[in-house]
Amino acid sequence: MSTRLIKGRKSVHLAKIENQNNRQVTFSKRRNGVFKKANELAVMTGAEVGIIVFPPGNKPYSFGHPNVHETIDKYVGEERPPSPSSPGIDDKYVQMFRKANCMTLNTQLNTLKDQLYLSLNLKSKLKEKNKNLESQQEWFRGPIEKMNYTEASMLKEGLEDLLLKVKNYGTECGFGYENGKWKAE
Repeated sequence: MSTRLIKGRKSVHLAKIENQNNRQVTFSKRRNGVFKKANELAVMTGAEVGIIVFPPGNKPYSFGHPNVHETIDKYVGEERPPSPSSPGIDDKYVQMFRKANCMTLNTQLNTLKDQLYLSLNLKSKLKEKNKNLESQQEWFRGPIEKMNYTEASMLKEGLEDLLLKVKNYGTECGFGYENGKWKAE
């Protein structure tokens, strides 16, 4: 009879991994393994599964079948009877998950509020500047006879500038301007 060496699973010494990079790699691999096993359990038995993992200093990871939010809501919802064996232990993790989501949503809400405030402030400033600009140009709408020297000279410069722009545009389009008349070139 021959003795055969059987290699089984080795026992792993459980202790915190000190190297941060090794710890992160191990976490990712084991997290994926746990999520895979939870998926197999859900598919084979039809059970509803929800897993939330909180690594230190990172965002939480979750897996749920059919959906982690539906599973948590079903478990934590009003229709859930209180658990006599472990009151409050499971709720602690669910509350941590909800708190993390609430903090993220509150941050987004505060950012949007700040953007809205800045936009409304900018809008009011623009309206005020537009009013000031319109009031400064009111003299232009009045009759020429009532203009003072400064207003009349501003009107003259504006009209000369407009005439120059019209002449340049006509030249670009292939027309010439001589003796106050347009001619095709």
